[in-house]
Order: sequence, then C-alpha cells, then structure tokens
Amino acid sequence: MAVIYGVPSDDGISNFNKCYITQNIGGTEVTVIAYMTDECQLAFRALWESPFEGDSVGNVGAVDKTASLTQAMSETTSKTLWNSQQVWQGNEPPEISLTLRFVAYTDALNEVDMPIQKLCQMVSPELQNTVPVSTDGIGGRIPSDAVFNVGRKINLPMRISEVSYNANAPKTKAGHFAYNTVTVTASPKQMINQSQIPNYFK
Repeated sequence: MAVIYGVPSDDGISNFNKCYITQNIGGTEVTVIAYMTDECQLAFRALWESPFEGDSVGNVGAVDKTASLTQAMSETTSKTLWNSQQVWQGNEPPEISLTLRFVAYTDALNEVDMPIQKLCQMVSPELQNTVPVSTDGIGGRIPSDAVFNVGRKINLPMRISEVSYNANAPKTKAGHFAYNTVTVTASPKQMINQSQIPNYFK
C-alpha cells in the first residue's frame, strides 16, 4: 500500500514545479511531494590532477637546486607546458541540493509535519541495539535509496546524505507547522556514464 504526504495534487500548481521523493519505509512505499524553490542545484564533478607540475629537466637531487638558482638569476625555467598537463582521475556521483517547501492548506499534520518526518526517516538507518547481527542472522540496515522525480526533469534513485529544516517555523493552533522549508542533499550510488545521462535527465 502506497502512502503520500505533502502538498496536494489539486492545488493548481504544475507537477513541473514539484519534487516527488519515494522510498520503502517499514514495508510501505512512502512518497513525499513538495514544492520546488529557486534553490535547486545539480552538480557534476570530474576529478583532474596535474601529476607532472613538479617535474622538470633539472628536478633531480642537487641538480634541482642548480636549476632553481639558474631560474632566480636568469628568470628562465626548464618547465614546459607539458608540466601543466592534467590527468583524469575519475568522476564523483552527481550531487543534487534541493530546497523544498511545504505549506498547510487543510491538514498541517499530513501536509507539513509528516513529510518532514518521512524525509528524516529516509536518511536514517535501522541498526541493531547491541550486536551487529541479530539471532535471525540479519544485521542492521543502512538507509535505502530514494527515487527522486524532480520537476519531471530528473528521475533518479539516490541516497540522501542530509535533511535539514527550520525547527522553529510558524505553527498552527494544534502545534503543527503551518509551513516549512526543507533542504535535501542526495547523490546516486555511483557516477553516471555519458550514455546514461539521457535516461535520467530530460
């Protein structure tokens, strides 16, 4: 049975301006729906290094001192453009940082409080109390992947690394949040190949 929390579907706001985050929590498929703000950033990072920048023709023991002295006196160097050559070391998984907004229309508990609670559950593990493996042979559980559908432009399973919200946001008479802003940071398990990008990013 699927359960949905967050902003309503009949609010007149386009799905292109909403983020859907889905994860299995305690055997139940839970989906949190939130409004997207302007602060939604996706970053791809390639790792490049310059392993040759310290090398030169004279970079051998005492000869290096002579080369440095020659450079100081003549303002010339034995280094070349080749020394700045970069070598690819790999790519990090892309990282997305989302600032999401929840607003209470008719039910502050299910439209604001519960979505925040479920996002906090999505980032959390389920560990054993005292021993790493229980009597049934099953150990603790790390946080599961959550499927992110971001404005119908990104559809990708990712691991949530951070959830933060305003614990002192305005509240209703019943003590529930009237509205709140939540920041979620997430990344997929591994980098994405060039040929795979069209499958996840529309």
